Amino acid sequence: MRSIVIVTLAAAGLTLGACSKEDRADVGQGAAAVGGEVKEAAKEIAANPEVKEAGAAIGNVGAEAADAVKDTAVDVHDGVADASADAKREAEEQRAASGDTSRK
Repeated sequence: MRSIVIVTLAAAGLTLGACSKEDRADVGQGAAAVGGEVKEAAKEIAANPEVKEAGAAIGNVGAEAADAVKDTAVDVHDGVADASADAKREAEEQRAASGDTSRK
């Protein structure tokens, strides 16, 4: 992949080197014009209300997902605490039923 990029750049350099000064100026002006058009298109896209709305919707989905993860974490924590308390209670009941008074 790297060699393809190097060969492409070398070919572009040789092509520009073979061009006259006037051709290189034309290419430069064309590149500047295209750059200006791309910049203008980017501004129009950024100002588009539908694009802004989509961005806000993505933000809302992210916030909702974060809330869901937090809620799930709380539920898991509570479930583990309940299971631990149940296990401790059952162990104490079994010790009491067997007559074992020592705590382990």
